[in-house]
Amino acid sequence: MITFDAVTKLYQGSVAVDGLSLVAPTGKLTVLVGPSGCGKTTSLRMVNRLIAPTSGSILLDGEPTERMDVARLRRRIGYVIQHAGLFPHRTVVQNIATTARLNKVPKAEALRRAHDLLERVGLSAAFADRYPWQLSGGQQQRVGVARALASDPNFMLMDEPFSAVDPVVRGQLQEEFLRLQREIGKTIILVTHDIDEALKLGDQVAVLRTGGRLAQVASPRDLLARPADAFVADFIGRDRGYRFLSFAGIDGTLALRAEPAVPLGTAPEEARRVALDRWLLVTDAARRPLGWADVETLRAPLRDGDLNLSGTFAPEGGTLRHVLDAALSAPSGRGVVVTPAGELAGTVTLPAIAAAIEAERQGRIGPRP
Repeated sequence: MITFDAVTKLYQGSVAVDGLSLVAPTGKLTVLVGPSGCGKTTSLRMVNRLIAPTSGSILLDGEPTERMDVARLRRRIGYVIQHAGLFPHRTVVQNIATTARLNKVPKAEALRRAHDLLERVGLSAAFADRYPWQLSGGQQQRVGVARALASDPNFMLMDEPFSAVDPVVRGQLQEEFLRLQREIGKTIILVTHDIDEALKLGDQVAVLRTGGRLAQVASPRDLLARPADAFVADFIGRDRGYRFLSFAGIDGTLALRAEPAVPLGTAPEEARRVALDRWLLVTDAARRPLGWADVETLRAPLRDGDLNLSGTFAPEGGTLRHVLDAALSAPSGRGVVVTPAGELAGTVTLPAIAAAIEAERQGRIGPRP
């Protein structure tokens, strides 16, 4: 547990953090989010005393950090920054082993941990002897996370760790990190300026307002459903109703319908015979969806070039946001749902999704009077 007890930071009379009282629970991920200049990074850096508080106290599992030796304090805490901060003259595995070696772990054991962590963060053993300049930005961030974990800290601080990569890689890193956190259960504080990232990653989200004051701390679901005031509501944004669908599962609320599907190479006459309407789903030999074909325009056996690729695929057991996006993006208006192996599970229509959304809304706010 990380506890902020009335923590204030002043810079030449200017308030950066104003009386922050907050608890980051053990084994959970707490996200600090807010506008630029609200004291997010300052608050984070006060935990490992890169910045000293002006007043108040920060405690790790009940022990005030101001009473700890600074070097020992920092070795207890994993720290991940925006651009990874890897040592350019060291290999990937040597970079990862650094924090373990600082904690007096024998070299052989530190390197063994480093190799294990390499795979755990989603990189193959082939990366072990590469240097940072040989890695992409996303790969460097994975190495940075592995290095922070190498000393097996109870606490981790993450300062916008995924903001320096493109949106596709960022999404992949977020998913990988969520998987990793489910396995390791560290006590983490993460700073981001992105409300979508905060809602996706956080067990609890702390919204700071300009001037370094805490506006609200709540679970992502409660933050969306019950913003504390106009500032929080405005910061979350106008899409909060749509974002709330990310927390509404489809299990038991939506019945999948069987969807006709054909493989590439299917003749036009057969495609038109099978199709429910002008749009027909095309799969590979393993029944993994590839895209939609307009059977009205087919004049030759189905080829890759005939496919409309606009539709997304929702995971089986996913959320209403997943299936709504799949249905809205598909030219057929039917959302494709796939199994964990990527195989076709069925489709869901927009009217069925709308009914499920209304049922979820009624359950959340209660029936109309």
